[in-house]
Amino acid sequence: MNQERIEELAAQWQAICGQFSETDLSYSFEFIQQHVTVLVAEFYRQMMQEQEASYFLSDELVRSRLKNALQQWLLDSFAVPFKQDFKAIVAKQLKVGEVHARIGVPSWLIIRGIREIQRKSFVFFLQTPQADVLAAADYMTQVLSLAAEIMCRTYEAKVEIHNDMKHTYRLFSAMQDVAVQKDRQRGCLLDWENELMFKAFSDQSPLFHPPLSKSEFGLWFIHKAAYAFASAEQVEFIIQRIYQVDQLNQQLLDTSDQQQMLLLIQQIRCKNREIQHLVDQLFQVAEYIGTGNDSLTQLLNRRYLNTILIREIQFSRKNRSPLSLLAIDADFFKEINDRYGHAAGDLALQFMAEVLLESSKGSDYAFRVGGEEFLLLLVDSDWNRAQMIAETIRRRVEDTPIRSAEGESFKFTVSIGAVQYDGHPDYQRFLDAADAALYSAKNAGRNQVYLAK
Repeated sequence: MNQERIEELAAQWQAICGQFSETDLSYSFEFIQQHVTVLVAEFYRQMMQEQEASYFLSDELVRSRLKNALQQWLLDSFAVPFKQDFKAIVAKQLKVGEVHARIGVPSWLIIRGIREIQRKSFVFFLQTPQADVLAAADYMTQVLSLAAEIMCRTYEAKVEIHNDMKHTYRLFSAMQDVAVQKDRQRGCLLDWENELMFKAFSDQSPLFHPPLSKSEFGLWFIHKAAYAFASAEQVEFIIQRIYQVDQLNQQLLDTSDQQQMLLLIQQIRCKNREIQHLVDQLFQVAEYIGTGNDSLTQLLNRRYLNTILIREIQFSRKNRSPLSLLAIDADFFKEINDRYGHAAGDLALQFMAEVLLESSKGSDYAFRVGGEEFLLLLVDSDWNRAQMIAETIRRRVEDTPIRSAEGESFKFTVSIGAVQYDGHPDYQRFLDAADAALYSAKNAGRNQVYLAK
């Protein structure tokens, strides 16, 4: 939102305050100070009863973080006429609306909560005999309504941008990544099946084989292809069959009867042929589009970073699956450019991109987000896997010499910050935590992995 509009909204807020006497304003602020704890408690008590709120709110999240934030918001909103910082309070409402949009909290839910604060305030007003209660009630209603309006302004703008970006990402992913993965994922599906057959008939005891949904192919399809082709009817059928294969796989692991094992394998192979046929139908519409790629490394760029993070966070929260993020930065990269030239620096960046792709799975996401800054989003990935991949990347870069076009050879190192998703719905917190972990790795001497706790 431009500065002119912020000043206009600040003037509206100031005009509301100007309707009331200093006594009314002071009484309202003292009222908020006195009752803020109860108002906030009632706000969240009512909100938690809404079914839609259960996705965004939990008892622990409300208790540990949100109550204090809402209390401070109320106090700040009614301290404005004394501090005369009207533009600052408008900017704060815009920021809150932006956060709600990032998280995906519906605007009606926020308005529902503000309505609850107003209702509870009037309960207290009715218990108060002072003559200035009516003016205070009028003032509070206007302020809370204006705050909600300002939040909705930035909320709607951000949601519209996000929806447009989500649509373009889906098109990009359908036409770019799926085509690149065609042969690789076909091979992964067959490898999973062949490995299962080998284990089943090699008298291994106890027999163990991962579910198809947790295999290279399954993770890739669920986290990438399914989203890329969300409008195609084949997607639902493929996901159904993946989980049907998981059930058959578990039955196979639970039996020792050879005839039963043979029958189950035949059923699995049949389901896999159906999956392969349906995936081939999706591949037929895939063409290459490079609008979301970094031109040098061919990794994803920042264009779809937020869209991907939102989707994977939603998946992680819904399915309680682990999610990790690595922030990676080349150490003293300017010295490479200064000493060996920018062409050599480009070779180093391309090598980093290769290492990221070779160290990760097809279901993971690799981004180049800045000059020598990279992100690696590891889906269905716990601390052990995140740490293993981070160390693999660090050692590979450290141990591999780069040869410039002039024949000079040089080495460089990377610093890596690793974070585990903590359940908070705001993806920006996830990114900030990764940046902070990377800073810690740099600050501790570089060429190391810092695991944020």
